[in-house]
Amino acid sequence: MLSTESVDAFCRQASELLSVHDIHRTSAVATSPFRGQVRAATLGDIQLVYLEQGVDMHVDILERIDYYDLMLAVAGTNEITCDDARAQINRAHGALLSPRMRARMRMDAAYRQMHLRIERHALDRRLEALLGRPPHAPVSFDLSMDLASPQLSTWTSSLGLLIRDLDMANGLTAHPLAAASWQEMLLTGLLLSQPHTYSADLFEQDRPQVPRRVLRAALDYCEEHLAEPVTVGEIAQHVGISVRSLQRAFQENVGTSPSRYLQSLRLARVRQDLLAPNPRSPVSVTEIAYRWGFVHLSRFAAAYKRRYGEAPSDTRSRAADD
Repeated sequence: MLSTESVDAFCRQASELLSVHDIHRTSAVATSPFRGQVRAATLGDIQLVYLEQGVDMHVDILERIDYYDLMLAVAGTNEITCDDARAQINRAHGALLSPRMRARMRMDAAYRQMHLRIERHALDRRLEALLGRPPHAPVSFDLSMDLASPQLSTWTSSLGLLIRDLDMANGLTAHPLAAASWQEMLLTGLLLSQPHTYSADLFEQDRPQVPRRVLRAALDYCEEHLAEPVTVGEIAQHVGISVRSLQRAFQENVGTSPSRYLQSLRLARVRQDLLAPNPRSPVSVTEIAYRWGFVHLSRFAAAYKRRYGEAPSDTRSRAADD
């Protein structure tokens, strides 16, 4: 994207891709010329940004970031300080900034860096898929990354393969489906290999399996209380297990979460009523939706259309014509 001898031009381009930076030389005496290089590639919700400058530099991130910034050294070293934490970025160690963080960095002249800018919503979605529930707060990673650890070593090898593919004119990542798969793999690998605030939830050891009779009782409870505003917590309490265990049992045996299972059953009951209208005692679509626990009509209509490919009113009209 950019090759320049201007510190200001380099700073502007880097700030546009990442966040607002203050960049200045470590030494007031220029012993070597500044040669800035900026390259970038986008892969779904991940942006890869390569930077080099060729001189010793201090860098301050002036704003708290709203994304994840994973930093790897292609060469050289970078000392990074973030709040009370400190790490060194080199060939053996990386660093990972989480949202709301700011940092100061001191880079040597040989330092060449690769950033992975990961949008928060993408990581949240991937974590939700792995946990079976939405995260209650943003993921906060440990700052320092030990790239020699077995899992991170595998992850960085995969990243290297991706970068080589991006450098090819007709690489696999040029196809949108392949790009989506790469993103999922990178995010899953990062969540499983770098410690963070949800690591314990992802690596529960010796998890007892929920007995089939308990799962059956939970499914029966859902069927019996479709018309009531039942919560996942109430279902778990009724069958005597934790909410997390209930969610895990549904994901492993039903393939969905308890709340989505309830919604699926309710939508099926709504469709059944819409397809069998009573001409002697007509009931509106709204009344049917309320009957089966849907209180937000716009959300209900959107969910119904996603499931059946038509609006609830279209189903009712077609049934009346028949």
